[in-house]
Amino acid sequence: MSSDLLDELKMHQRRLSCALLERHPEVRGNERLVGIRVFGELVVDDERWVVSQHGTGAMFTRQNPTPQLVVDMHTDLSNPDLIDPWRVQQFAESMALVLSYAEAEKLLDQRSKA
Repeated sequence: MSSDLLDELKMHQRRLSCALLERHPEVRGNERLVGIRVFGELVVDDERWVVSQHGTGAMFTRQNPTPQLVVDMHTDLSNPDLIDPWRVQQFAESMALVLSYAEAEKLLDQRSKA
């Protein structure tokens, strides 16, 4: 695994966060989605994503084109540059890559030292 995985995740997070904030401007600045309901479909650059509320954020699941990808922005939707081990692990697993939480932490640690 390399920083390419992190770059791809961050790219998807930026695109999805931007699209979601256009549809739900009330989300901007809310670290947690308390009292805000977010769900439905988003089309971003001809890709169809299903968004569902998850934790205090949202989970995005790409339906088309395949392969199905998962971008789990479980907190702080308005900060697309935030990457944590959970997000990395979920994204990697959706790409059929085996990555433990500890390995995701290590990957992020290596990235921060580079």
